[in-house]
Amino acid sequence: MAIALEPRMPETSSKTSLTALQRGVQALLQQQAPDGSWEGEVVWCPMLAAQYILMQYITQTPTAAEERKALLHQFETTRLPDGLWGLHEKSQPYLFVTTLVYVAARVLGIEPDDPLLIPAHQFIRQQGGAIAIPSWGKFWLAMLNLYDWRGVNPVLPEVWRLPRWLPVHPANYYCHTRLIYAGMAYIYGRKFQVPVNPLIEQLRAELYVRDYATISFKAARSNLREAEVYSPPGLVLCLFYNFAAIFDRWHLPKLRNQILDEIVDRIRFELQTTDYTCISPVSGLLNLIALWLHDPEDEDLKKARDRFSAWMWQDEENGLRIAGARSSTWDTSFAIQALQAASPYVDVGARLTKSQAFLATQQIQTSLADGARYFRIDPQGGFCFAGVWHGWPVSDCTAEALLALLGRSAKTLPGVDFTAAICFLLRCQNRDGGFGSYERRKIASTLEWLNPAEMFANSMTEYSYVECTASCLAALDAFRQHYSSPVSPLLAGEGPGVRSRGVGSDDREIDNAVRRGKTWLHHQQQPDGCWAGFWGVNFIYGTMFGIQGLLAFREAVDDLAIAKACDWLLSKQRADGGWGEHFEGCLTQKYVEHTESQVIQTAWALKALLEAKTVRASACGSTYRDRAIEKGVDFLMRSQREDGTWPKQDPAGVFFKTALLDYVLYRCYFPVWALGLYESNK
Repeated sequence: MAIALEPRMPETSSKTSLTALQRGVQALLQQQAPDGSWEGEVVWCPMLAAQYILMQYITQTPTAAEERKALLHQFETTRLPDGLWGLHEKSQPYLFVTTLVYVAARVLGIEPDDPLLIPAHQFIRQQGGAIAIPSWGKFWLAMLNLYDWRGVNPVLPEVWRLPRWLPVHPANYYCHTRLIYAGMAYIYGRKFQVPVNPLIEQLRAELYVRDYATISFKAARSNLREAEVYSPPGLVLCLFYNFAAIFDRWHLPKLRNQILDEIVDRIRFELQTTDYTCISPVSGLLNLIALWLHDPEDEDLKKARDRFSAWMWQDEENGLRIAGARSSTWDTSFAIQALQAASPYVDVGARLTKSQAFLATQQIQTSLADGARYFRIDPQGGFCFAGVWHGWPVSDCTAEALLALLGRSAKTLPGVDFTAAICFLLRCQNRDGGFGSYERRKIASTLEWLNPAEMFANSMTEYSYVECTASCLAALDAFRQHYSSPVSPLLAGEGPGVRSRGVGSDDREIDNAVRRGKTWLHHQQQPDGCWAGFWGVNFIYGTMFGIQGLLAFREAVDDLAIAKACDWLLSKQRADGGWGEHFEGCLTQKYVEHTESQVIQTAWALKALLEAKTVRASACGSTYRDRAIEKGVDFLMRSQREDGTWPKQDPAGVFFKTALLDYVLYRCYFPVWALGLYESNK
């Protein structure tokens, strides 16, 4: 029976850890919204705020005075110590981000001799001007008439008319990449540039060390600032660029116009199926420009402008920023699971009921009409990272939502179709047995040789991810534990090995999916016992999920792999009891020790060790592991502040290897989760 905010055991050690848990729960509950949800900001960098301003300038949209003030405040608060801007708060200065912020601030009326812009102006000039800005930067500057289109690598609209069986067809791209380059293809096909005016002339003089008219932009097309290039163009891609440039000079205008109309149709579909938000603000901003070029009075454009505020966060401390993602379903699912771990010791029943009721409303209940034409899998049953309004469900978001919902009163929640959710998960399983994120991978090649975004890696196709695979296996396991009856014959069609052979045989589809998923997960474990993460920093994150995945549908053969993973975690514990991994390891794919222990990573390591405590075949031994867990819990208790929260440290999220994300609520619910598991394991 839960005790409301009172220790369950009188011992001093128990009281200390239990008090820390209670205070952490109270702090987490204070973050809960009235509708029962949680959502923390997903903090990236000011690139999106800058592009938002530039979009408004390009589309001749006035910026309100209060919005202008808030955006400039965002630029002030996101400066690096040297006064410049980077790809994230811990990065080196990026010419890409610094230039876009500089131009955006100038558009808002800030003069180049303003203290906000002096370091940026000097930095840009020191780099030889903006000539070597990465390709995405060249593209944005070209729209602003600050770069010649001849200096931009071609984004041919005609690629969308290639046969679908060709690997380079956009249907095979990772969905974010596909949608970003749809907008770019339309804009490139129009070669739009804003008219030259006094501001553009001034910016041309400020951004380059030579007279603008004398610059050979064609020669500068392959000139990229080396410090910002993580995936340099290879020989094949360079040859493709050269061929595309020749083709672009001799393309058929009538055919191009037809294809541009088709791309506009794709943009409309994306808007109409995402509540006019698009999959992300990165593609959303490009889509706004594309629709404006198509028709400034377009009705879908007006709706998309109004809904773009869904991506915005604003407060007095940090101003107005554009989040790279919204995370209500993701945060709520994890917060629920953390509270479920704490619920035997803290009375959170009413709050859990309310949060589960909210989460139940976030499942997508319908299929997409004509979705296959737009390269979409059936979203029915899935849960999105953001919320049901977003329209793009994700495998691990669906899995974590299921784990949160199945953990308490699963059979009494109205409106949740667990079978449809399981079917969505199976549609995301890849041929190799692992699970993709938004959809399954469509071709064998990763298409990295075609990657035009030099600042990012592994962004061209879906992959099988340790995190997604582990979450999906855990959800399949939880589903089978709660429902012994066979899955309905909705398991039709889209994933390998997912076929409908009648109601009585559908349980075998889950068995087959689990077998293939666990085989893939075993193969991803590295010789030292860890797994590499993709969406978090990095090996600690991946190993937490790897252990979770192997604990699902537990077999004796998994115990040695789990024990090996636990031994790896134990070997990385620091002298103060915490764990700390530096994000540099995301770039090198080798474990890099941090200079200080990190609260979030310590909670991840403890969560994994505590969930795996039933596995005794560990080289370090259970006694050693128990002492390590005690030290880790002690670190969490020492790090906790008086108000029950934990301090902000380095960002713990990442995408495409180079871009760090600060998930604000990670430091709220993961420590609570770890402390709740600790109390249960005493």
